[in-house]
Amino acid sequence: MAIVGTALDMAAVTVAVYVQPGAIDAYLFYGLVVLGAALRFGLAASVWSSIVCSGLYATVVLLGADAAGAARALLPVRLVYLLGIGLAAGLFARVVIGRAMEVAQLRTRLVQEERERRREREEALLSQLAHDFGTNLDRDATVTAIVHSTGSLMGDFAALWLVESDPATLVLADVVGRDEQLRERARDLAAVRVPRMGEGVIGRAAATATTVLVGPQPLPIADQGDPDGIDALGLHSLLAVPIIGRGRVRGVLVAASAGGAPIGDGERRLAEAIAERAGPALENAALWADLQEQMAREHEAQRVKDDFLSIVSHELRTPLTSISGYSQLLERRLRDRAEAAKEIEQMRVIREQAGRMRRLVEDLLDVSRIDRRGGVSVEPEPMDLVEELFAVVARTEREHPDRTITLSAPPSLPIEADRDRIAQVLTNLAENAVKYSPEGGPIAITAARVGDEVELRVSDEGIGIPEDLRERVFDLFVQADGDVAQRRFGGLGLGLYITRAIVEAHGGSVRAEPNRRTASGTVLVVRLPARARLRMLEPEAPAAGEPPSFVVRRASR
Repeated sequence: MAIVGTALDMAAVTVAVYVQPGAIDAYLFYGLVVLGAALRFGLAASVWSSIVCSGLYATVVLLGADAAGAARALLPVRLVYLLGIGLAAGLFARVVIGRAMEVAQLRTRLVQEERERRREREEALLSQLAHDFGTNLDRDATVTAIVHSTGSLMGDFAALWLVESDPATLVLADVVGRDEQLRERARDLAAVRVPRMGEGVIGRAAATATTVLVGPQPLPIADQGDPDGIDALGLHSLLAVPIIGRGRVRGVLVAASAGGAPIGDGERRLAEAIAERAGPALENAALWADLQEQMAREHEAQRVKDDFLSIVSHELRTPLTSISGYSQLLERRLRDRAEAAKEIEQMRVIREQAGRMRRLVEDLLDVSRIDRRGGVSVEPEPMDLVEELFAVVARTEREHPDRTITLSAPPSLPIEADRDRIAQVLTNLAENAVKYSPEGGPIAITAARVGDEVELRVSDEGIGIPEDLRERVFDLFVQADGDVAQRRFGGLGLGLYITRAIVEAHGGSVRAEPNRRTASGTVLVVRLPARARLRMLEPEAPAAGEPPSFVVRRASR
């Protein structure tokens, strides 16, 4: 279109010169056409248009009605003028337009570079935010990351208001800014003037879950008493972006400008991107805080339970010891009296029941230790498993004379283990077999070395363990007869739970199998390493100033 306009200008000037060839300054219009071409298209167009205009002017003058007039006399001078102005204007335009184009290109490149740098900063910031949110669940750290990331790229200060429920209120979490004085004024103002839901820019963003951007001046403040502090802080632009997590507003991200660059659409988009990532982060931080609080309550409940068990066990041990001791004393005195057989039997029952209660107290304490430490403490030392088996079988037969126990084992099975804990395992296994065997039912115990391990098998012909309970029978409070409400054999379901903990503390394993040699019954199989392979437990809480020590210890040889 510019070329067409130049051609039309040439035609118009030609007509004017033809109509009034004697006009002394008519040719000057050709000069204007040449100058316009130079400014529009540069040197080449300027020279080309000057040649064309010179030809047109010469043709009109030489062939016009006033060929002998003044125009003909001045024709050479005017042709030189047209050609000269074409060259001069073209060279001038080349320099000026070229420099202008360079400046424009430089400005465009600087704008693009600045836009690219800003984009890179924003991407780096969002990437860092994603990393911080993914590696830190602390609420205060999450709030700090959100506010500092916003304040570093937009406005004079940034703030985060959290929405507290029941009832929904806004609470200032943090304020950051380049201007320390403005930041402190904003913090002080927030302490006495809290935006309410639905009021002002911040309250409207929280209530409607939509971004609100106002500015530049004048900003709306008078209708609601300046709830955002716009007038008090001298703000000329204010941005409020809701932070949404799990479908509800968790907070409002605020950026404000008082004297710096106003906040525009670019800052709005960045703030919305930050808020989009901040929503799940605040939600996760809240869940983590709830979990920490719940864990603290559970730890406190565990501590109270442990303290209670310790107190109760201490209070029970004393009378149980007295009952057991006095019953033994009375039994010895009654043995000299022939007519006291019934009383002697009653003393024996008292002593056995006192022993049963004492073992129950010890089991409860063991359960508490297992829950608190993740296992039991063991102190391995060289011992003979067969020797301990004979002692447990003899004691069980004395306490249950109606049971027949057969023991098959080599003369000796040396192992490294905690003698008291292994005796506890053997007693629990034997008592379990007695409990679930019919009266007079046989119980078989075998022990043998299998490679680097020792295998112990305790078999009975009792009710057996249902297949769905064989894995769970070693869990706390689980018994072979199933539902707690329908238990027929008594007990709390602690023995096998403690047995597994002791065996695993030695690096061994325990399992339940059906007794394939009979129509019913169960085989409990324990495998222990001949040399101790200890499982490390949680460290006990050390005294102030002392390094932590582990529960499991290996006795010196």
